[in-house]
Amino acid sequence: MKPADFVHEFFYPVTHLAPFLTILTLGLLAVLALNAGFFGIWLAVVLFPVVIRYQLQVLEARARGSDPDTPGIESFSFVGNSWTLFPIVHYAIAVALVGAGERLAGEAGFVLMGVLVAVLQPAALAVLAITHSPFASLNPVLLMNLIGRVWTGYWAIPLAIGLTWYLQTQLFELPFWLMVLANLYLSFSLFSVIGGMIRPFNLHNEVEIETPTEPGHEQVTMDLQKSRAGVLNHAYGFASRGNVEAALKHITDWLERDEPYPGDGWPWFFDAMLKWEESYPALKLAQRYLDVLLAAREDRAAAKLMLRCMHVDEAFRPSSASMERALEAARASGNPEIEAWLARR
Repeated sequence: MKPADFVHEFFYPVTHLAPFLTILTLGLLAVLALNAGFFGIWLAVVLFPVVIRYQLQVLEARARGSDPDTPGIESFSFVGNSWTLFPIVHYAIAVALVGAGERLAGEAGFVLMGVLVAVLQPAALAVLAITHSPFASLNPVLLMNLIGRVWTGYWAIPLAIGLTWYLQTQLFELPFWLMVLANLYLSFSLFSVIGGMIRPFNLHNEVEIETPTEPGHEQVTMDLQKSRAGVLNHAYGFASRGNVEAALKHITDWLERDEPYPGDGWPWFFDAMLKWEESYPALKLAQRYLDVLLAAREDRAAAKLMLRCMHVDEAFRPSSASMERALEAARASGNPEIEAWLARR
């Protein structure tokens, strides 16, 4: 790992938007938790898995050369993706080893075990982030393989740990809220350095670590539904404030980027938007969807969509640019009701 890369990764959490916003959000919630009495205890328990999971999320993203997203709602749950909470076991093992070293050999044992933990635990966390396997992350052979593969680049780990520890000892004079934010930043920066350290070695393939298997059809469907629901909720926020154009742009941008036609994304959003208080946003989306169908020569599907929109609102019409193609599609469908309705323009 080059010194410039180390600096980039160490400051990465505060120089990129998603981790920076995550630090601000979690920091403010943590301050609230520590000053909110009984509610604060509950909030602290809820925040705990988010911090643990986001550490691994940063590590995995930086190891793959990508940017982590902000935590989703699933990050707040203790259920599901249990491997993302396995660092708790790593931390517990580290504390137990250091404590045992001190009891058995005093200060020398404390230092020896501390060094051993500082060397092995980052490798264990890296293996966990790559494989998603708790058992693999406890396998000493895999840990040594990873360290051997990185080898001279592993200097970044003791430097990051030492720098993090030193800076944390200097935070006590800061205002409490700023100290919380700084500690979160230092926590994520250490994981960013670990990810950046292993990125050049392509350890997903070169070390004896299996790449995580692709999610099954059911998981893919669940993830897609969750993504669509998030986009829909965001769009509803725009529409509820009267900004229908922004709502439509948010949905259509997502469709073009993440679920391009053909697919069931367009009709899914149309059906969902028809359940809103006003049908106008859904019909405006249908107008754009109709443009897509007509351009693709999907006359039967276009006729079916027009018939449905006609029953929702008689005043609905295709866009002016698609009107002639809409008439052709109506004739091709053999449905005189649609053709007569369009003729009333």
